[in-house]
Amino acid sequence: MSTAASLPHTSPRSDAVNGRSEELCIGVLLCDGLPDEYLPIAGDYMAMFSLMFRERDVALVPFETYNGRLPDGPRECDGYVISGSRVSVYHDEQWIRDLETFIRDSVRDSVPIFGVCFGLQVMATALGGTVQKSRRGWGVGVHTMTVGEERSWMEPAVDTVSLIMSHQDQVTCLPERATVVGSSDHCEKFLVEFTPIHVGIQGHPEFRAPFAEAIYSDRPKELGELAAGAVASLETPTDAARMADWAMAIFRSPKSEVRSPKSEVREAGSQYRNIGFPMTCLIFGR
Repeated sequence: MSTAASLPHTSPRSDAVNGRSEELCIGVLLCDGLPDEYLPIAGDYMAMFSLMFRERDVALVPFETYNGRLPDGPRECDGYVISGSRVSVYHDEQWIRDLETFIRDSVRDSVPIFGVCFGLQVMATALGGTVQKSRRGWGVGVHTMTVGEERSWMEPAVDTVSLIMSHQDQVTCLPERATVVGSSDHCEKFLVEFTPIHVGIQGHPEFRAPFAEAIYSDRPKELGELAAGAVASLETPTDAARMADWAMAIFRSPKSEVRSPKSEVREAGSQYRNIGFPMTCLIFGR
């Protein structure tokens, strides 16, 4: 059963119900909206995350964080995914500061988070790290990172991970106790473990080729000669499904307490079950 975004897991924390694990309620903290012209390609962000987590026991519940909407508290859901965004974490916007506070509260309460692109970056700044525009320029196309340190939530374990990229900001200084567990030539802090249940990745596992191609093709001035190579690289298979598994493992980690989300929150996520959009790239990441 799949709904929207969630994190991978190896050892489910919930009791089995009718022969399967109990469904998790995962909040998707949306940090951007999608321009209407892209909707026919892949649907909105929730549709993309729903496809990413299809056939997994999660109910995804959207929160328009970029419009100032956040859960009443971290324990409202079993865990959270933080999406990408066109804005930078260092922009002076109140919703970003509020999100940083929510992240700190989630760490305090041991509620799992999986951050994607901007999501990784805002986790870093919330916990004391630094994010800057990279001197290496835009990261676009399919990039491959090397896993430097294995973790228990990496099931199945692999040596490399390939994902679609769309960013020019990067984490430049890690918070205390955070660890880089995966790096690429373009992005040293590609995969970061802030705690065993708070993890962020610079790539976009929710993206797929048709939408990524549309984004790159619409940015000729920004991307310049990078655009053609980025589009060509989209022929490379990605590890999007593996990232969904890893995220699920994080959400079900025995290190985080099992929670019982409010029934109305779980019902709100049900509308995102089994959406039939093709999975594509859709975040204008920084």
